[in-house]
Amino acid sequence: MSRKKGVWASVVSLTAISLLAAGCGSSTDTPKASDAAAGKSKEPITLKIMGNYDSPTLTDADQKFVKTLEEKNNVKIQFDIPPMSGYAERLQLMLASGTYPDIVFFPDTKDVSFQNAVRDGLLLPVNSYIDKLPELKKYTYQSEWDSLKVKNDDNIYGIPRTSILRNDGYWVRKDWLQNVGITIPSDGLVSIDQFEDILKKFTFNDPDKNGKNDTYGYAGAVTANKVLEPILTGAFGVLGWQESKGGTYKYMDAKYDTTTTNYKDALAFSAKLYQEGVYDPDSAINDETKRKERFWRGMTGVYPGFAAHYTYHLPEIQKQTPSADLTYIWVKGADGKASFNTGSVTSTGIWGFWGITKTAKDPQKAAELLNSWLTDDMWTIVKDGYEGNDYTVKDGQKVAPATLPTDYIRKNTMRRANDQSYFIKVGTPKDVVDKITPWLKTSIETVVTSKDLGYLPEAAKKPVYQDYQKLWDQTIMKIIMGKESVDKFTELQSGWYKNGGDEFAKQMNDYIVSLKK
Repeated sequence: MSRKKGVWASVVSLTAISLLAAGCGSSTDTPKASDAAAGKSKEPITLKIMGNYDSPTLTDADQKFVKTLEEKNNVKIQFDIPPMSGYAERLQLMLASGTYPDIVFFPDTKDVSFQNAVRDGLLLPVNSYIDKLPELKKYTYQSEWDSLKVKNDDNIYGIPRTSILRNDGYWVRKDWLQNVGITIPSDGLVSIDQFEDILKKFTFNDPDKNGKNDTYGYAGAVTANKVLEPILTGAFGVLGWQESKGGTYKYMDAKYDTTTTNYKDALAFSAKLYQEGVYDPDSAINDETKRKERFWRGMTGVYPGFAAHYTYHLPEIQKQTPSADLTYIWVKGADGKASFNTGSVTSTGIWGFWGITKTAKDPQKAAELLNSWLTDDMWTIVKDGYEGNDYTVKDGQKVAPATLPTDYIRKNTMRRANDQSYFIKVGTPKDVVDKITPWLKTSIETVVTSKDLGYLPEAAKKPVYQDYQKLWDQTIMKIIMGKESVDKFTELQSGWYKNGGDEFAKQMNDYIVSLKK
């Protein structure tokens, strides 16, 4: 469902909400003695949620789900859903207004709005609320809670919207592999040399058999900071902040570690492939959407992504090539060993989080509401939806309709840690489930977590560091595109320490050590 243009803010309420009179009871209200004697229950309070959802309009099924939550928690829920593209700006304006929702979504712990909200006391620590909620404690990674201790004390400033901690690999056109004569090992693990061979043959050996030189191996794109980064990092031992094997600091990110060449090697590998024409030539201007579209259109054959998205990508690709198929791979370490600890770096598993504001009518009730998404009776609905809307039952099996409805509130508010079944859509055929499940299992089992947990040291906020980070990004991109020599990286790395990096590394080490206490 696309968002209508021109909508600045949309407050979505169920019918019962719109009929609520102002001045509902708060958590401090106590029922009158006469009410209690008459057996009357406490009036529900209204909780306002500001969230970053794909659509400002609740579907019928979402409304049904929300109504169940309201009854379960004795609350009324209002949603304030700004346009997704303008969420960051609306978030800043809301925090500056002095009028806050009860629950508000933040995309990242490094987000300036979140950092300022904590500093200014606009968000409450949630420790005492979550202690009473077993599902939140059971289905949230400890690393997520730790990442929200942003004041280097025990206070937790948010409730995570969890995704699974995982090691993302690469989607590969299986039909192209067959056309160029490449067989992938059954475990999906390939060496760096094999990965390079796939990319080159997808570029130069006419993998779609159309007789034209119009395909490329790698679907490249710039980051949110408009930077091209190396294709492979984990395979070269670049795994975020890990225990160092030497040097000044006990913990170090291989990007900055002068005692290893891991990142430089990864950079050199990508620079060689880019300059040989293996990257999509539009990589330096592609955002994630364009990268995906070019992969779907059959212009590129290898795309980095999540192992659960088989039924997301394949139908789009088959619009162009009905006989197309996909497989999934990971790239082994540079030492050639089948070590599973060489994949993508994921720090926490957090996929944004919910802050409870200082003006929340009932903070405990707000936390209980978020916890409700994770209880056993609601979780099945979160995953599968409602019979007659999201699936039908035939011969005892759930069968999906031709077009699955999208319910943004139900599915994109809270998730359970380590539950890979969430990512397998209801009614998915058994043969597809059997294909996806091992990929998901490997993704979870092989992840290497960076010890920084997404923490942003104070040193990173200083102008000298921020200015040098821009130079760093520009230089990395120039090296990959062949506008600077790979040897330039040694100079770049040295300059990082002189421009705030030394202080950054010290503060990061202090933070990592503090987590172990």
